[in-house]
Amino acid sequence: MIMLLYVFALSLVLIGIAFAGLATDRHFIVIMLGIALILVASTIALVGFFDYNAVQNPGAIVMLISIWAVAAVEIITLMAFYVYMKYRGADFDVTKLSKMKW
Repeated sequence: MIMLLYVFALSLVLIGIAFAGLATDRHFIVIMLGIALILVASTIALVGFFDYNAVQNPGAIVMLISIWAVAAVEIITLMAFYVYMKYRGADFDVTKLSKMKW
């Protein structure tokens, strides 16, 4: 059995990588992947906590499904926006989004 400390350490490392990506790069896809990585890290922490607790809690299942639903909607939105921006020939630098001509 993996210790709870290792699970939370993995979650913190993933959140650190995500925040580093968010802070250093202004590319749209990197920002969206950083947010998705934060959602994955929170899911890992939640699963580790509820596995360690060993109590059947229906709230944990609802929480996991809601996190996965938000992540799925985020990926769908990312892909739709990416295809739209590629079609329009736009740049993916977030700092230039306000200069786009629609």
